Amino acid sequence: MNALITLDDYRAAHEQIRPYIRQTSLVNAHPWLPGGAAQVRFKAECQQVTGSFKARGAFNRVLNLPQAVRRQGLATASGGNFGAAVAYVARTLDLPANVFVMNTSTPITRARIESHGARLTVHGDFWDQSWDAAGANVAEHGGALLHPYADRDVVIGQGTTALEIIDEWPEVETLVVSIGGGGLLAGVAQAAKLRKPAIRIIGVEAAGCPTLHTCRKQGRIVKLENVKTRVPILAARSTEPLNFELIERYVDDIVLVDESVIEDAARAAWRHAGLAIELGAATALAAVSERCFERRENEKIAVVLCGSGNDGIPTA
Repeated sequence: MNALITLDDYRAAHEQIRPYIRQTSLVNAHPWLPGGAAQVRFKAECQQVTGSFKARGAFNRVLNLPQAVRRQGLATASGGNFGAAVAYVARTLDLPANVFVMNTSTPITRARIESHGARLTVHGDFWDQSWDAAGANVAEHGGALLHPYADRDVVIGQGTTALEIIDEWPEVETLVVSIGGGGLLAGVAQAAKLRKPAIRIIGVEAAGCPTLHTCRKQGRIVKLENVKTRVPILAARSTEPLNFELIERYVDDIVLVDESVIEDAARAAWRHAGLAIELGAATALAAVSERCFERRENEKIAVVLCGSGNDGIPTA
């Protein structure tokens, strides 16, 4: 499958979505991360339109749909961020949208989706249950069903993040990316390796939902039965063949972060860098601050802060 995606595909996607997204900044982490962390920079996708990287994939997917299909409307299931992105795309392109979210989705993500005019339905405790409901809705009413991570156009759109990082910081040696369903990691990993083959890619999961870590260990796609994580945005119990194939080929290592330190990372991002990030983004940051993978003291590391949130902002 990956042979069908080229560097030119990522470049073309970047040009296509450029009018609709922000080229987010690379923020230097110096001096507050320990252990040679002056070489760490944050790709602040928490400042992306709709608050996460998901807008990249959503725009690329919808802009590649035939006009007649678009006009029937868009539907998706989401932990929150892809739903907000689809809602924003629909508003921007004047299309109807239906978004299905899990019971565990936060009030802030639900409000964000509805603020863009999409119809919101809360269904299921896990993403796959919401996805089944979205599929049933499309089967009955028509429209385009948009998968948040197991879709070629979505993966390519997400991968444009890596092109921006490397263009701005050609010396970067390692990219660190959180994993939910694997769409961001798959796209970033392939785009980065095609652009700069020697770059190292580290995928990060919360310890309570080690989906891709388990898949890689067993050499096949598995579905976790028991997921207990504080990071619902990353709580995908399985992945899809496209993502798994790209991750297996292009990702150097997948590491787990102890659940107890993720909120600390979110608080540190707010306190030291003024970045309001969700726990999914904090998971990648924690992998660096907690030294969950080996690195040289002055290694040049870019951490993708995948989404915004108020998890690190003090309430009192």
